[in-house]
Amino acid sequence: MRRLATRLAGYFTDDSNNPWLTVLLGAVALVFVVGHVIQVIYYFLPSGQFKIMHVGGAALIIMLSLAAAAKTAPVRLVHLALAAVAAVIIWYVFVEHQALTTQRSFLPNQTDMVVATGLLLLALYAAIREWGWVVSLIAIFGLLYGYFGQSMPEGLLYHGGLSLRRLIGYTSIPYFGGLLGSLAELSAGTIFPFMLFAAGLQATGCVAFIMDVAYRIGGRTRAGPAQIAVVSSGFMGMVSGSSVANVASTGALTIPLMKRVGFKPEFAGAVESVASTGGQITPPVMGLAAFLIVGMTGIPYGEIIIAAVFPALIYYLYLMLAVHLRAVKVGLDASQDEELTKEFAARDPLWLACLKHTHFFVAVVYLVWVLIATNLPGRTAVQATGILLALFLLRQVLFHWRGLGTILDNTLRLLGRTAYDGALRGAQIGIVVAVIGVLVDIFAVTGFAQKLSFFMLELAGGQLLPLLLVAAVACLAFGLGLPTSAAYILVALLGAPALVQLGVPLIAAHLFVLFFANISAITPPVAVCCLVAAKIAGGGFFRTSFIAVRLGLPGFILPFLFVAHPEILGVEASLAYAALWAAMALLGVVALNVILEGYLFRPLGWLERVLLLPAALGLLHPALWASMIGLSFFAAVAGWQWMTRGPQTAQLGSPKGTPTVTNPPSGDGNT
Repeated sequence: MRRLATRLAGYFTDDSNNPWLTVLLGAVALVFVVGHVIQVIYYFLPSGQFKIMHVGGAALIIMLSLAAAAKTAPVRLVHLALAAVAAVIIWYVFVEHQALTTQRSFLPNQTDMVVATGLLLLALYAAIREWGWVVSLIAIFGLLYGYFGQSMPEGLLYHGGLSLRRLIGYTSIPYFGGLLGSLAELSAGTIFPFMLFAAGLQATGCVAFIMDVAYRIGGRTRAGPAQIAVVSSGFMGMVSGSSVANVASTGALTIPLMKRVGFKPEFAGAVESVASTGGQITPPVMGLAAFLIVGMTGIPYGEIIIAAVFPALIYYLYLMLAVHLRAVKVGLDASQDEELTKEFAARDPLWLACLKHTHFFVAVVYLVWVLIATNLPGRTAVQATGILLALFLLRQVLFHWRGLGTILDNTLRLLGRTAYDGALRGAQIGIVVAVIGVLVDIFAVTGFAQKLSFFMLELAGGQLLPLLLVAAVACLAFGLGLPTSAAYILVALLGAPALVQLGVPLIAAHLFVLFFANISAITPPVAVCCLVAAKIAGGGFFRTSFIAVRLGLPGFILPFLFVAHPEILGVEASLAYAALWAAMALLGVVALNVILEGYLFRPLGWLERVLLLPAALGLLHPALWASMIGLSFFAAVAGWQWMTRGPQTAQLGSPKGTPTVTNPPSGDGNT
């Protein structure tokens, strides 16, 4: 029997401690995925039933996954019991849905309260197990605030207080808010299909293909593995929905490579952290942020991804230049690494690799094209996943025929693993978004969100610049320790309305708070991405964090430019005008990095550093005349550096024959 269970579990995953529980989890995942796919395409369930299927199903899947991973019988039994509770809650809401929405919408009975409390506790526990204490503690503080509002001091925090029955009702049933509110519907109908698409990319070998392309783009450069990390983590962070998960997965490959060719552990960890974080603001998927902005603002998807193009280019071009500059400064040349050269020699030509992954290009082009045309993200993601899987299976049939039985077995394995991985990804994101939904609804019901906007305006004296600074600090504070999707939802509720009230364009306001919520993942003292990367690299956490702040400098500066120069986002500007200001912004942040690095074509003298400061400030200034002055200063310093460079730096990078430095000089290599 165990052999049968192991064989069946192999259709879902290679990592199975308890085969029968893995099979059960896989079966539930299949039902979960099929239910979502049918709902997204045909809308056969009422909204309330769809949301309990999503949130309750997410809790059920998380409990089963914890049971399957448990090493002791008591822990396993506890989580199986919690999974059974989740199943009962789903059944109850399905059966009582009509009565809840027509007869007991304002007069819940005792059973309703017990079920709502059970769902709340289950969701809080699931969020703790998947994301740590931060998210659940924030929600708990929100509930306490809702209950004890009348005890708060007069002013911003005071409200009339909510009775315990109303408070519990707002968390899920019978009001279908909180856990089962609009954010849960957004997660179920929009975010989950993209988690399924990401799982399909993994199952069909597209993730390995992306890593392969990253090797080809960055592997032969001076910075080598650092450029590989920038490209691959940017691509993967774009679809993963979690910067931390991306650091853990791609960082396990790229960080040891960076250390091997001579980069310091802290620098290697910082590069991976910044690159993974940037994926969340990179179109066309933007780590799901684009669809959250659509759901919260109503701005068409096409406008959002167009607005994000230049900021993402600035972010990654700056990072690529920064790691190259570091490699040149400390004398590294990863292009001479023999092991990397051998790896390239063993790979297929690029054209052949692309041809083998035609399914990837067709699915992604279809996804972006239809999203821009229809603005129906959930349905389009499901269709793109179907195209991806179908074309991959067709390739297997045409070029890898091993008999009908083998093809059938591989098809079942592909579908099973896509559903299993997609359900787990979707459950993890779904539960954290649902828990944040509790806080969002409490803030809305008590009026705190609106009062906070007025308070921020009053604190800033009605002036835009002080308000931007206040909003930036608030976004960094609220985003600490949260996944990007949850952080954006929270700061969009609390920070964006105040910016809009002072005339900031809606899309600029939401991208402002998104960037700061996202960049909080590399901001000390929490810096969750840097924490994971430092553990992988074996470097110091705070040192890694401070290097990451410098490498992620555009993430802190660009949001202010969105307000000063909304043209960068394409707001009422031609493509040429937007490109001009984007180029100025890129040169501005590069100038700051050169000052901090102390190196361009050769080490900087003190006068050159002094001249580059007004160059950077001028290039980042809103006025065109200031940018022209800044450009002149930058050009003068760069020209002088080029003319006075030594023979060993005859180009931006030393001659091809420079040996690889496996132990670079300590100096300020970790600065």
